[in-house]
Amino acid sequence: MPEFDHSTLAFIDDDYDERHGHSRFGLYLDENAAGLDDSDFRISGAEFAALVWTVATAPTMSPGYVRIRPDLLAITANPAEDDPADLVLRITAPLPHRVLNTRPGKGRWLDWEKDCHRCGPWSAKVEPIPGRQPVLTLTADILLPIPAEELTVPATPLARTGLTRAAKRTVARLAGHINRIGGPAVAALLGDVS
Repeated sequence: MPEFDHSTLAFIDDDYDERHGHSRFGLYLDENAAGLDDSDFRISGAEFAALVWTVATAPTMSPGYVRIRPDLLAITANPAEDDPADLVLRITAPLPHRVLNTRPGKGRWLDWEKDCHRCGPWSAKVEPIPGRQPVLTLTADILLPIPAEELTVPATPLARTGLTRAAKRTVARLAGHINRIGGPAVAALLGDVS
């Protein structure tokens, strides 16, 4: 199974997906991709990519077909607002206080904490419980645009096997793009704090 590192933010877990002789991802697609088997249904490449990415990741699929590095808050996919034929991948990362030039006041402000239930080099970050101290949590959103011409527009209707194959190819391309472009950006932003 692939491992996370400084520039690997997402990977495909085919071994787990096919463990029982069928694709769990394919079953989740059947449940969540209504309309793709209708010959009158039309979907853009961005809509298809956003749909299959959402199905492939937690919380829709848990554990996800696409595994997201636990120290990140989310990686989402949506059609672009200015041109819905394009796709935008959003990587949301928690930032430590040390990235600030100044703090918002005197005293100790609580920061993101590591999730003690899942410790490790890429531990999930959780908001601290304020108690009697103020809390300041920072996040950064990295937006990765993908133009329409780089996306696959699936032919409809899609039979289950065709849908699963097209969806797997699409999420693999998205994960590769995230790691190739977003991985170094997140590594530079977070340094060795993860």
